[in-house]
Amino acid sequence: MTAADSALARPHVLIVTDDADLSAFLAEGLVYGGFWTSTVASGIQTLEVFRLRTFDLALIDAALGDLNAIEVVRRLRGHSDRGTTDNPRTDIPILLIAASEEELASIDVAAAGIDGTIVAPLDLEQLVPYLHSVVATWRAAHPDRSWADAAR
Repeated sequence: MTAADSALARPHVLIVTDDADLSAFLAEGLVYGGFWTSTVASGIQTLEVFRLRTFDLALIDAALGDLNAIEVVRRLRGHSDRGTTDNPRTDIPILLIAASEEELASIDVAAAGIDGTIVAPLDLEQLVPYLHSVVATWRAAHPDRSWADAAR
């Protein structure tokens, strides 16, 4: 990939939440911020989607209903103590979205394989540049990786 191709790339973000308002807010707002977005509403769907494709970034709601968000991340990273712990499904940046700092208090973020957290209220003017910097930092560490939506 050339530098020009990289400059024109739009990172593809997977948004994982069963909150319809949060999903719509992020999906619409991030498109205007220069991202492609896909949404899923459950942890089980997330695991299945990562069997089929990859993304450049994942945002997971800490209040995910069906399968605990931390367990979803552990399974994506390949170090769950439930079920099989085969190869990781992804090493892309994964950020956890929480409604409050208290929601994060009991979570060992690093041990779960989470790269960072975002606490509500969400402001797109601050969130978009932050997400672009997360992706840019990861891409700098993985310069030979294709963008998720790059033609293969």
